[in-house]
Amino acid sequence: MDTVKIGVVVGNGFSISYGEYSGLIKDWDSQSPLSWNIPCPQQSYSMLEALPSLLKLKECYSEEPDFNIFAKALDKDLCKSIGLDSFKVALEARHFLTIAFSHYARLQQSKINDCKGWSWYKWLKYHKYNICGVFSLNYDLLIESIFDDIGKMYYSLQDNHHGYGIPLVKPHGSVDFEIARNSISYTAIYPLTSLVDLNDTSIERLSPDDLLYPRRQPSCIIPNESNKYSEWQWVKPANMLFRDSLQECTHCIFIGISYFECDKEEIDEIIDHLPAETQIVVANPFPHENFLAKLKGRPHMVWKSQDGPVDFKGGLFNLKSHNNKLLPKCFCRSGLSYKYCCGNTSFSTM
Repeated sequence: MDTVKIGVVVGNGFSISYGEYSGLIKDWDSQSPLSWNIPCPQQSYSMLEALPSLLKLKECYSEEPDFNIFAKALDKDLCKSIGLDSFKVALEARHFLTIAFSHYARLQQSKINDCKGWSWYKWLKYHKYNICGVFSLNYDLLIESIFDDIGKMYYSLQDNHHGYGIPLVKPHGSVDFEIARNSISYTAIYPLTSLVDLNDTSIERLSPDDLLYPRRQPSCIIPNESNKYSEWQWVKPANMLFRDSLQECTHCIFIGISYFECDKEEIDEIIDHLPAETQIVVANPFPHENFLAKLKGRPHMVWKSQDGPVDFKGGLFNLKSHNNKLLPKCFCRSGLSYKYCCGNTSFSTM
């Protein structure tokens, strides 16, 4: 096979890169969402004021980074020690993140036309016909917005999906997911009067105009939480579809993946399902040493540029030739393309 087939795995670093390019990161740092000024749907106060348990936890640990606060929401003993119920705090965190990242996703979408010079936009457009599956750990809709703009079809196995294009798997949830209308019937309002969480129901995909309303059950694994949805009906089959797509992959690229302990099992499963000859790309200026250790013995390289998939001259790191074929393999038998191995002059390989 000489046709390039690429699996794409997306983490928060992808959104951070976009934030830096677009300027959104100044007021919308995706690592500090609790600092965002998010209005509460249908109310006159802020989203945090509508979620008293999460607000109290934040106030008790105001000097801590946001991701640490979300981790504390999962600690039953810690929450109990300050008079909080961990289940309720975690649920409020899911609601907050869903509404907050819905606002963020709409801002991302509004700036797509201004960001076509962003290196990852150009890279995805150049490899549009080569991408065979996407696995995203992000709640936002950035990669969906790019695919919509470049005409790349995808689906996420929700009830109302059309079934065309590549699988785009979001096992940690997404701001445009809502539980199916016939699954649990009630109206969600803020502050929460019903604590509905962790019910394994099917999901529907929402339109962009329907994102800013209270979800009956938010689909959102919070930072530092192991995936509680992994065996659910809209996650397990989608993961299997993505893994099936990996069987034909000549390349798999990991964009902005931090390899946190809570995500390690899911990332390792992807690596373990890749054919031995698949060339793996780690696109991260600061890759985790344990992640690189996991790749030992496999053909892999690291793209460390903080400007995305570009060399020091701004040239795009492409994984195919102009006629859509595989780049020639290196004579040293590393399993990498010559361009990214012994012919390498402008980036790091491992």
